[in-house]
Amino acid sequence: MTESLAPASGLAAVWRLPHAARLALAVLLLGFALSLASPFMALFGVNRVHMTPLQLGIFLTVNAVSSVLISTRLARWSDRLLDRKPLVLFTLGAAALGYGLLSVVRVYPALLVIGAVLLGTGAAAFPQLFSFARAQFAGAGGNLPDRAVTLLRSVFSLAWVVGPGVGAWALAGLDFRGLFLLAAACFALAGLLAWRVPPAPAGPLPTPPRAQAGGGAARRPLVPVALAFILYGMSMSMGMTMFPLLVTKVLHGTDGQVGFLVGLCALLEIPVMLAFVVARRLPATERLVKYALALFVVHFALVYFSQGTALLIAAQGVRAAVIAVMAGLGMAYFQELMPGRLAAATTLFANTTNIGAMLAGIVSGACAQLFGYRAVFLLCGLLTLGAWLVMQAVTRSRSVPLPTKETGA
Repeated sequence: MTESLAPASGLAAVWRLPHAARLALAVLLLGFALSLASPFMALFGVNRVHMTPLQLGIFLTVNAVSSVLISTRLARWSDRLLDRKPLVLFTLGAAALGYGLLSVVRVYPALLVIGAVLLGTGAAAFPQLFSFARAQFAGAGGNLPDRAVTLLRSVFSLAWVVGPGVGAWALAGLDFRGLFLLAAACFALAGLLAWRVPPAPAGPLPTPPRAQAGGGAARRPLVPVALAFILYGMSMSMGMTMFPLLVTKVLHGTDGQVGFLVGLCALLEIPVMLAFVVARRLPATERLVKYALALFVVHFALVYFSQGTALLIAAQGVRAAVIAVMAGLGMAYFQELMPGRLAAATTLFANTTNIGAMLAGIVSGACAQLFGYRAVFLLCGLLTLGAWLVMQAVTRSRSVPLPTKETGA
């Protein structure tokens, strides 16, 4: 399969869409808030709350489970509303309150409640804000709404370039209290910008997901493919969580080095993503997914054998290429497998990441407590290798091409 991609010059029209700049700034603040706090959540649990690795894993797993449950429920409500803004403000407000409380609460049971209720609700801010933005752009012609959403996703990724570095600076100068208050302020400002955007023009309600869930011949290969993506999401989440602890506890690095390395990965993602945008032809999406999984095994091998920053820098470059493929084209791959069922395909793709995160918390915590932080990355490499093997089995056993008009070798 080959893909023809729209020229980047068409993005100029996106900025002329109503409220595009304001929504882009809201998305930037949302990404900035998450990138400030997320890379240092494990350090907060271990260094300030004195959680054991197992307690940390339980805390992260509780957050992931509640995020899936609450986000799913809110998504159902959102699809029935003419105006999604109340839910956008609700989720951003919950995130702001949750991180505000994290700045002062140090009792483990209370933190579990805050994570399950407030951070779990706040996790729905990303899909709710993007759904709200997509509704604003619905009246634009052609593929302009899709380009607008693509631009917002790029802005969200851009926030991760500077966010971890600023987070490291805030942590060094303001401690965790200042770090979480800064994140809470970003969530609140994002909510203020969303509040200033008027409701989207009235239009027909989207088709409910259940109406699109009819069976089809494409359903058979989805189970092993979803398993492969769950294993990938699990290794991704485990690696992201334990990376700061490996750098600081095992390699005796600093919080600033953590911020630099995480920000470097986000920075390197941008030229890789732009390469996909400007390329007129690409290999089959399925082939790119398999290449990315193989590269991810290399990434974890580099991290596992690292003794200093040199291999870690190289590993971040590899990781950037993997994320560019899996985050940018993984959703398109599911849409190829489920033609005509865009919402169902997107939901399934998102759920593989969420389920992977749920499994990652407890597994990574137990592995770190039993065998040390470095061993987690060996396990991540094995999980990713398993995902690659599953994809190999899927492509070799399937006797018919993918149910799409554009089938690749």
